[in-house]
Amino acid sequence: MKTDSIISCGCLHPDHKVAIRYFEDGKVYSVQIESNLACSQGCLYCYASSTDAPLKELPKKNIIEVLDSAADMGVLAIDWLGGDPLMRSDWYELMKYAMDNGLTNNIWTSGMPLENYDVAKRAVEMSEGGFISVHLDSLDEEIYGKLHTGDPKLKINSILEGLDNIRALGKDNIINCITFTKLVAGEDVNKTIKYFFEDMGIRTCLTQMCKAGLAEGHPEWIPEIGEIKEACSTRDNVNYQDSALSMGSMDTNKFYCGGMICVTVDGDVTPCSVIRKGFGNIHTSSLENIVERYRDDLLFTHIRDPGKMQGHCGSCEHNSVCWGCRATAYYECGDMLAPDPKCWMNYQKISS
Repeated sequence: MKTDSIISCGCLHPDHKVAIRYFEDGKVYSVQIESNLACSQGCLYCYASSTDAPLKELPKKNIIEVLDSAADMGVLAIDWLGGDPLMRSDWYELMKYAMDNGLTNNIWTSGMPLENYDVAKRAVEMSEGGFISVHLDSLDEEIYGKLHTGDPKLKINSILEGLDNIRALGKDNIINCITFTKLVAGEDVNKTIKYFFEDMGIRTCLTQMCKAGLAEGHPEWIPEIGEIKEACSTRDNVNYQDSALSMGSMDTNKFYCGGMICVTVDGDVTPCSVIRKGFGNIHTSSLENIVERYRDDLLFTHIRDPGKMQGHCGSCEHNSVCWGCRATAYYECGDMLAPDPKCWMNYQKISS
């Protein structure tokens, strides 16, 4: 029997059955490591940056400690974040260390470093058994230029060339990440989703813009409920044609979010890279001790049972795969466990 694609692909990890088992057991499947803040893309809404943030890296020593802890805890994957993790001078060495310790590498990159064929080759090598995510919000140069610094044509072409490189090298587990803003809402985001899936066989991950980092300076870019509904409907119809389920306003199912923790560039341990609220810090305690102490907060164990979810989420027909976006709940409601205020299904219940 064929597995529903929102279940198998919505958790991002290729071995979705193991990811679901980790979720059900309340274990950490993957650790996101925000290895640096350097990035060539210049996103003007970057949640990891502020206007005065220096370009900095999580020290190599600390990353090695996190990787050792992850392996000891039975974690299976490392999600490398930035900035752009491929802009670290030692990225290959660190990913090789992770791989040698039995950890699968998933790479979240702008896509621009992959324009260098040697970088692309090494990234494909280091992400064996995992995925590579690139980040292209729009194919329209005018729209892209409003959301990023620099020459939009050069940057778009750089990302597309990087994609050509890794696809030519045989990489087939690729994602395109779109930070969903009001500027791309409507026909533009629909066009981008269809282009990637129909022309390249690449699914889109829509990340809702939250009021964190540089995005705090652009509240006018936060999309409306109707715009989110339209974009997610296109995502469902294009990327998950065989599924009657939906993931609401976020674009990973709860098996990814509920099996993942993040170590930020400052060493804070958070339940999500977008949620800039730390539960312990690796500079003062080991990752194992932090997870043991704050497991419920980091893995959202309080809402594992739909009966304990607040508002419409508890009775939603999609709660077998979705529990709303915890980041939007945190930034809009001040409560990570609140109903997702950017989910149109929840919104309809509130406003009716």
